[in-house]
Amino acid sequence: MGAVDKADMINSFVECTRKTTKWYKKIFFQLIDTAVLNGSIVHRQLTGKVITYQKYRENLMRELLEEHHTPRRPSTGGRPALDNPLRLTARHFPCKVPQTAAQGSRTRRHCKVCLSGARRSDLTGDLP
Repeated sequence: MGAVDKADMINSFVECTRKTTKWYKKIFFQLIDTAVLNGSIVHRQLTGKVITYQKYRENLMRELLEEHHTPRRPSTGGRPALDNPLRLTARHFPCKVPQTAAQGSRTRRHCKVCLSGARRSDLTGDLP
């Protein structure tokens, strides 16, 4: 029982469980802590180097991050910052939109230029 108490004592200083309420998360983190502790003991026996448990954990995390880290790509989604007025002036001409059977009545779209002002306009056609 001495080894179990010592392992619990070592893991108590660097616990990952925190205040999670889910029981399965507590078990998962306890298993990870135990695996890391066992790894540090095996490392100490194989290499003969005396390294603190906390330093071993830091080195392990650093090596895992170096091996599996992928840099974030810049976000390309979302709306553009400013509206392009040239696009609106160049193509502000309505054209016919084919009617589908599911729509039942006439197809209507809102004109973006007219919506930006005070006047509301529903036009039949393909508008920018």
